[in-house]
Amino acid sequence: MKNIIIIIIASFVSLSCKSQTINIKDWDGTPSNGAYYKDIDNELNQFEGTYRYINGNDELTMVFKKHVNFYAPPYSEDLLTGEIKYKKDGVVLFDNLSKINDNLENKYLHDICGNSLISNTTRPECDDCQLNQFRARLIFFGISNNNVGGSVYLQKFMESGQEKIKVLFLYRSQSYMEGQDVPTPLIPWGYYTLTKI
Repeated sequence: MKNIIIIIIASFVSLSCKSQTINIKDWDGTPSNGAYYKDIDNELNQFEGTYRYINGNDELTMVFKKHVNFYAPPYSEDLLTGEIKYKKDGVVLFDNLSKINDNLENKYLHDICGNSLISNTTRPECDDCQLNQFRARLIFFGISNNNVGGSVYLQKFMESGQEKIKVLFLYRSQSYMEGQDVPTPLIPWGYYTLTKI
């Protein structure tokens, strides 16, 4: 009987240790088995929605959706996914906006995904961020962007009563076969200001 009680207590302690909740603001990127990386302060919520940038015949539309308690073995996490429609000179080069509503078992199959929250002093530094404002740094897989991916940085702000986001595309990876030309991204790198629609 004494052994059974010890086993039950040990099991309870083991489960308690494995099911810790960690604020994603405090996550250093090191995964912990059984942890739940939670958006405790709902920082990711501010980016949800559809946003559009228009410059002449060029148009960039981005849509973001938050997912709660997504299991990504060996831990769970809250994260933001995104999809893009990009039009250059009036021609739609790709349009994956409808994919945002696909119930993908693996959320990392979206074109944009992640949950890193960074301060205004984290590179690239944000000179026009509010004090204690967090930006989102997400992975851009670039499948529709000539397989050129990298990071997408999101900064939320208000201008003349309109919700907007400043988006920075930074490219870090390219996927191509030996003998092929190095692909160039369809969406030029740099900053874009998108208005919520």
